[in-house]
Amino acid sequence: MGFVVAFSALSAVAVVAAAGAGQARVGGRPIALAAAVALGVFVLGQWAAWPDGVRGLLQGAALLCLCTWGGAALGHRVDHARYLWPLVLVAVGADVWSVTTPEGVTQQVVVQGQAPLLMDLLVLTLPVPGVGVTPVLGVGDLLFAGLLAGAVARHGLSMPRLAAGLGVGFALTLVALLAIQLPIPALPFLGTAGVAALGGAARPSARELALAIGVVAALFALRLFG
Repeated sequence: MGFVVAFSALSAVAVVAAAGAGQARVGGRPIALAAAVALGVFVLGQWAAWPDGVRGLLQGAALLCLCTWGGAALGHRVDHARYLWPLVLVAVGADVWSVTTPEGVTQQVVVQGQAPLLMDLLVLTLPVPGVGVTPVLGVGDLLFAGLLAGAVARHGLSMPRLAAGLGVGFALTLVALLAIQLPIPALPFLGTAGVAALGGAARPSARELALAIGVVAALFALRLFG
C-alpha cells in the first residue's frame, strides 16, 4: 500500500512538472538558476549526511526537475507533431531492450544491481512508508514525459489532453507492476497513452512510421543474431 501511495503521488507530480516544464520553455521564463539549484541539491546529496528519507526526497525532487526540464528542452527541438509516434516507437523499443536483455543498462543497474553507484543517476528513489527508500521510476520516463510536453507546447497542441494521457500511462504502469511484481519498462504505457491522447494532431506519415519500426526491428535483430 505504501508503494501505491508513493507511486501515485510521484506520478501526479511528474505530470504537473512535465506540463510546467513545457510551458515554461515556451514562455521564456528563466529556469537556468532553478536548474542549477536542483543540480546542486542532487550533487550535495551524494555526500551530505542527511537521513535516508530526507536524502531520497530531496534528490528525487531535484532529479525530477532536471529530467522534465531537460526533456522539455529536447521536445522543443521536435520539428513537427507527426514525429511523436515514431519517437515513441523507438523510445519504447530501446526501453524494452534495456529492461529485458542481459546487456541492457536498466537490467544490469536496476534489476541485477551490478552498478549501485549509477542507481542514483538512472532511477528516482523515494521514501516509501513501511518500506524505506525505494527505486520508483526511471529517469528515462521523466525525460520522455518532459519531451512530449515540450513538443506539445511548441506546436500548440492540447497540454490537458497530454496530461490526461500521461496520467493514464502512469496508472497502467502501476497496475502492471502490481500484477507482475517485477521491474517493467514504463515508457510503453506512458509514451503510447500520452501521444494517443493527442489524437489526429500527432498522426505520423507512413514513411516515418515505417522507419521507426525498422529501427526497433534492427535493434532486436542485433540482440537475437549478434
